[in-house]
Amino acid sequence: MKNIDQIIKKSLENHELPYNEAAWESMSKRLDGTTPSPFYRKWWVAASIGTILVGSAIFFSLNSKSESSKAIEPNTQIANESNTTVQTNKPTENRLNSHDTPQTNTLNEQQNASNSTEKVEESTNPHRISNEIPEVTASNNSNPPIINAQKSENGNHGTPSEQKTYLPVLITQTNLCIGDEIEITNPNDGLSISVVQNNRTQIIKAGSKKVITANNEGAIEVVSGKTVQTITVNKPNDKLYISADPTILYDNGIPSIEFNVAGNESGVQWSVEKYHGEIRNGNFIVHPYTGKDITVKVTSKDLNGCTVSETKNITLKEEYNLQAVNTFNINSNDPRNTRFMPYALIERNVAFELFIYDAKSGRVIYKTNDTSSGWDGTDMNTGSVVQLNSIYGWKVIMKNPLPGEPKEYKGTILVNN
Repeated sequence: MKNIDQIIKKSLENHELPYNEAAWESMSKRLDGTTPSPFYRKWWVAASIGTILVGSAIFFSLNSKSESSKAIEPNTQIANESNTTVQTNKPTENRLNSHDTPQTNTLNEQQNASNSTEKVEESTNPHRISNEIPEVTASNNSNPPIINAQKSENGNHGTPSEQKTYLPVLITQTNLCIGDEIEITNPNDGLSISVVQNNRTQIIKAGSKKVITANNEGAIEVVSGKTVQTITVNKPNDKLYISADPTILYDNGIPSIEFNVAGNESGVQWSVEKYHGEIRNGNFIVHPYTGKDITVKVTSKDLNGCTVSETKNITLKEEYNLQAVNTFNINSNDPRNTRFMPYALIERNVAFELFIYDAKSGRVIYKTNDTSSGWDGTDMNTGSVVQLNSIYGWKVIMKNPLPGEPKEYKGTILVNN
């Protein structure tokens, strides 16, 4: 060993000799001026040398064991440090006891060293460590949240919505067309369902219902829990074409406009605003008793069952107004032009009443309910011909007007000579 002198020096600096009564008495006699006997001087020297040798042996033994115990676990090192502390304190206790002999101190030190070695061996015993570790693990690793999470995964816990079962939603139609409506009812108690269309979600609460309008081609999804029901939305792919002649046709004095359609794969439905219409020979007949503007609409179904429609507007060349002329000549050579009677009344043979009145005063100057008795320009109140080249008013009251027909017709008439 290269540094043995330093080790011995350091050991001697930290070592304290035990109390020796004989040595102390010898030292006292020297201080008092008396010379001790040779026997005691020799014994003191031998005891000192023996003590140094024993102390060095104990130091090297402890140092060797301390280095070998560095690989022991932290718990073992703590035990070793505790035992070493006990050993260090033992000589102090021995010094307090004035009746111990040097031999006794030496034996006590050896015994302490033996006890320290035994305690180190006990602390490094794997059986003892294994007996103590489970107690620490049991007290430090209890974790209630992990236990609860395991119960939740096993199905013992969960939210009410996870434990309930969704009832099936009744879908009356699985195919819709744009513009169609469908009513969806949520049969569940305490659970909401959702309807998804065009990336927008509508919520239907428990026990409620909602009318959903299909507004775009694609699909509508009804989501109840993990179940998704799909409703297909189709776009109409057919087009209808309406044709008509704006010239009025008179059937026994009744005005008629005929409409027809092309492009339909199935039956059609017609409708008209303000006027009366009827189906005749597959065509749509409208009776424009008043006015000149007509709007009709036709609808049909395409191959997907979607509704297709078309609208058409026409303007008539003339207005019906009972086919009445606006002037007559009482001196004409044509007997049909010497009297005033709306022509449609003659053709229709219906119950009516015709009134002629003075446009300025409003006074009635003629009336009849017979198509053969047209007005010839005579004022029935005076019996004389009215002033010629003047305008007079007329009014017809229909006793039994047809569907869509007004009860009264009005106009003016110019009397020429």
